[in-house]
Amino acid sequence: MSTGSLSPAVGDTVVCAAHGVGRVVAREQMRLGDTERDCVVIDLASGLRITLPLQEVAERLRAVAGKAELEDIRKALASPASSRDEPWTKRIKVSKEKLATGRASDLAELVRDGDRFQRGAKSAQLSQAERTVYLRARALLVSELSAARGVTEAEAEAWIEAQIGLPDRKED
Repeated sequence: MSTGSLSPAVGDTVVCAAHGVGRVVAREQMRLGDTERDCVVIDLASGLRITLPLQEVAERLRAVAGKAELEDIRKALASPASSRDEPWTKRIKVSKEKLATGRASDLAELVRDGDRFQRGAKSAQLSQAERTVYLRARALLVSELSAARGVTEAEAEAWIEAQIGLPDRKED
């Protein structure tokens, strides 16, 4: 499935922004009210199964990160953490918006910042809400990296760790 594709095929691996990586397992018609709609059925890595009308596919699904996106993820993870100068309410709002997009580069930024502050001095640690967003972003990113790089989730975790704080290192 290409990023702009409106018609994923059975067997395609896709990313659902809210739920992570999944595989298209069927295409079927469903009756919604008085209308028959073409739908795709996706089994997500989390065990959840979702059915989406084709009209919603373009806004809710995307292809798994390709080579260029993997490089963007690497750069985001390796770059300096964002400043925490903004009020907590603004930071959490922006973080939740990034999480909702499900874009791999946004997830990488959340993981980078969350990781650095989670490990930081006690006074700089994440609030519970920020930690929840960080952990969800990390889980989604690990799942996508695992699918994109063809590695286990443990290997994807190790790759993330290797990228954080290494701005001049390129690791494939």
